[in-house]
Amino acid sequence: MKSTLPVLLRSIVFTFGFAASAFAQCNNPASPGVIICTPTNGATVVYENEISIRSSPSSGASITGFAVYDKGTLIYQSPTGESGTNLFDGALINGTHDLVVTATDTAGNAYQATTSFTVTGQGYGPCPLPSSPGINFCNPPKGNEYGVNFAAGASAKGQGSITNLAFYLDGKFIGSARHNSYVEIAVQLAQQDTPYTLTVDATDSNGNKYTASRSVQANYTYGQYSCSFTCPPGINMVTPGSGAYVGNTFNIDMQIVGNTKPITKMKAFLDRTLVATADGPNLQQEVKGAPNGTHILTVEGWDTDGTTYLIEENININVSE
Repeated sequence: MKSTLPVLLRSIVFTFGFAASAFAQCNNPASPGVIICTPTNGATVVYENEISIRSSPSSGASITGFAVYDKGTLIYQSPTGESGTNLFDGALINGTHDLVVTATDTAGNAYQATTSFTVTGQGYGPCPLPSSPGINFCNPPKGNEYGVNFAAGASAKGQGSITNLAFYLDGKFIGSARHNSYVEIAVQLAQQDTPYTLTVDATDSNGNKYTASRSVQANYTYGQYSCSFTCPPGINMVTPGSGAYVGNTFNIDMQIVGNTKPITKMKAFLDRTLVATADGPNLQQEVKGAPNGTHILTVEGWDTDGTTYLIEENININVSE
C-alpha cells in the first residue's frame, strides 16, 4: 500500500484482529475507539520513530478508515477499511510533534486519539533559506552526536537564482548539485574523534559566490546504521529489537561482531540512565523496574584502540491499550 500524499510514510497495515500476547504488540482497543500505542504521550524517541495505531468499531460495525494529523497537517490517510497500521515514519523529523488520529466506523461513530512526543537523533529537516544572500549551513546541528557516516545539509540564497552548491571536506571536493537552493549530501569521515572542516560553496546566476565552513567530528565509528542485522563490524541486536514491546523487566542481549580489536567494555542506557554493563563483546543482562512508556535504549561498546560502537533504538515498556 502506498500513500498518495506527498509525505513518504512506510507502513505495515492491519485490517483484522490481532493475536494477544503479553508485551508483544499493539492490540486493538477492547472498547470501540482508536488508540495510538506508540510513541506514548510525553516520550522522547530517536529517529526513525514508529507510530502504531489500532482501532475497534462498535458492535456489528467495521472501521471505515482513519486519518493522522501532525499539528493540524494531514500526514496519512488510510485506505477504506484499514483499521490499524505501523508507520515507520521518515517524515517526522527532529522536534516536537502533536499527533491526532481520527477514525470512523460503518455505524457512523467517530473516534479520536492524541499523543505528543519529541524526536531526536539524525532526523534532520531541510535548512530554511537564509534571510539575506548567503548560506545557512544547518545540518548536522551543532552539538549533535553522529558517526563517521552522516548527512550534511545547507541552503543558499543569492542575488539571483542559485546555480551550484558544492561541498568540500578538508578542501577536497565531495559532491555538488546544480540549480538547487537546498542540498543534502552523504559525508564519510576517516575516523572518529578527529576534527574535519566541511565547507559549502554556492554560486548564483549573477556570478556572486558565497561560502560557509563548519568543523565536524564523529563521536563513534560503527553506528546505528552499520549493523541492522548481523553485518560486521557492528552491534548485533538480539533483543530487544527496535520498536519492541517489553515488560518492566526485560533482557538485553547484544554482541559486537566483526571487531578487529578486542572489546573492553559495553554499556546500555535507558534514556541516558545506565542499566547494564559488560567487560567484553557480549552484553547479556536483565533490566528490572524500567519505567512505562516509549524510551530510547542506547548500547555502546569500545575496543582497545578506543573505537566506539553505538546503536540507539526505541523500545516500548509495559505499553498496552
